Amino acid sequence: MGTTDLKATFEKIWDGVWHSPNSAQVIADSYTDDFLIHIAPIPAPLDKAAFPYFVQGWQKAFPDGRMDILDIAVQGDRVWVYWVSTGTHSDVYLDFPATGAKVEYKGADVFRLEGDKIAECWDIPDALSLVNQLKAALEAKTA
Repeated sequence: MGTTDLKATFEKIWDGVWHSPNSAQVIADSYTDDFLIHIAPIPAPLDKAAFPYFVQGWQKAFPDGRMDILDIAVQGDRVWVYWVSTGTHSDVYLDFPATGAKVEYKGADVFRLEGDKIAECWDIPDALSLVNQLKAALEAKTA
């Protein structure tokens, strides 16, 4: 698969995972059976069976959420993505009760593909920024 085709395939999968109510099916169809995602700072990787629950938790917490690609690069079987996540915190996330706060945080991922399927991901979100925003919103809400 050429670079242009791989980029288009990846962007379609990305959009389907983060912005579709059928994200579990997109993952089932577009990820290898032995898929792993390594999310900093989570100590153990998530596998293909666990990843849909992670995504659904994010979608529930941020029902208007967006995960938009700011920059993307493809080389060989790797895709590098710099992204921004935005949304309204409407349900429990990272042990924070819903705050109603609009949040924005960024991150970077490296994906390894096998053919047209995602086989592995290293995810580095700016979790500290997100936690600080949720903490400030919770403190303001309870003040």
